[in-house]
Amino acid sequence: MTKKVTLGSKATSKTIRRSLAALLIAGSSFGVNAATLSGNVAFTSDYLFRGISQTDEGPAVQGGFTLSGESGFYVSAWGSNIKFGEGSMELDILGGWAGALNESWNVDVGVMQYRYPKGDNDVDEFNFFEGYAKFFYDSWTLGVAYSPDYFGTDVNDYYYLSADYNYQMAENFTIDLHFGYNVFEDSEEFATFLAAGPVSKDAYIDWSIGFSTEVWGAGVSLKYADTDIEGSAACDLCDGRAVLTLSKSF
Repeated sequence: MTKKVTLGSKATSKTIRRSLAALLIAGSSFGVNAATLSGNVAFTSDYLFRGISQTDEGPAVQGGFTLSGESGFYVSAWGSNIKFGEGSMELDILGGWAGALNESWNVDVGVMQYRYPKGDNDVDEFNFFEGYAKFFYDSWTLGVAYSPDYFGTDVNDYYYLSADYNYQMAENFTIDLHFGYNVFEDSEEFATFLAAGPVSKDAYIDWSIGFSTEVWGAGVSLKYADTDIEGSAACDLCDGRAVLTLSKSF
């Protein structure tokens, strides 16, 4: 078992919350006339979050909106139905900044809170904050995220590293590749997160391959997603599956 290292999660959690507040204040500084409101709605056959079904392998209706300014600051909210714990909804609230680093690289940095109505109690403690950064180069997206108090009771430091590649084969057809690396503080916290076990490591990989296109003004994507979570963990929501998503942006 990996030796547990405490990184001052409570202090870091306060820092993340303060950062979100600062971003929201900064984002509110752009004028109403300069702000742009955009949104999206989607239907998916299975809501996967980092390779794990959040809807007990069932469908989900999702949607959100983003208010962004010319300065690059934005605030956003996004929601989806879920099927675990006592609640039936996930609501994500985030604030950040997106813009160009140079002629080749763009960046998106911010802080978000994942909220689960009826899930913020002493037993479940589902709500959590997460800081994130995404770097865009050509067809690549490289991401990193960190939470000092990750999803669920007794789960602390968590890191997520990701890489996505979108290869445009035709004008309206793209191949989508994804790789994610989920790192927990130790194997015990990983097992606690899964609510299953045993596990022999403190990390897992999620990946997917699929395609996306547009039909009659709506986005259509189909992918196969899987994880390398070992079979001994008895995590039925972590195995491979095909996922179909229909979406519309406005």
